[in-house]
Amino acid sequence: MKPFYLDVLNQLDLPRSLAEFDPVVIGTPPLGIATDSSDIDIACSASDFDRFARVANRAFGSMHSFSIRTTDHLPEPAIIASFFACEWEIEVFCQQIATAHQWGVRHFRIEEKLLALRPELRERIVELKQGGMKTEPVFARVLDLVGDPYEALLRLEGQSDDRLLALL
Repeated sequence: MKPFYLDVLNQLDLPRSLAEFDPVVIGTPPLGIATDSSDIDIACSASDFDRFARVANRAFGSMHSFSIRTTDHLPEPAIIASFFACEWEIEVFCQQIATAHQWGVRHFRIEEKLLALRPELRERIVELKQGGMKTEPVFARVLDLVGDPYEALLRLEGQSDDRLLALL
């Protein structure tokens, strides 16, 4: 059994190492819907990708399978540092926009709110995730959302609790 994700983050001193990049832990572990294949995702923000890469390399470069890559297939470019530690894959995703405005953080906040409104959804969500589905498509399926699941979830932002409960 994997160690508790927060214990791993603290053991790696990850919050302090990434503090200047406004890190936000997102993904399935903090939502309570992690499966055996889940990783730990951290969203960050940096105006200078080279600076982020230097800090990530210094802090985590000695970790198993450490790598840094860039991606430009998203609306905003990103740099991603990934590595394995304490039985977890850890992915630190960084964009030049504030963490609060990044899609991953926005999805996480919506999913967090939905699970707070209907905690019993966790069981069905974990079941579908264990079948290999990604988190946003699982939520879209459970909520019968139409269209691209990533965009469909974002359409729920700002909805009242009553409106969200009606979907659930």
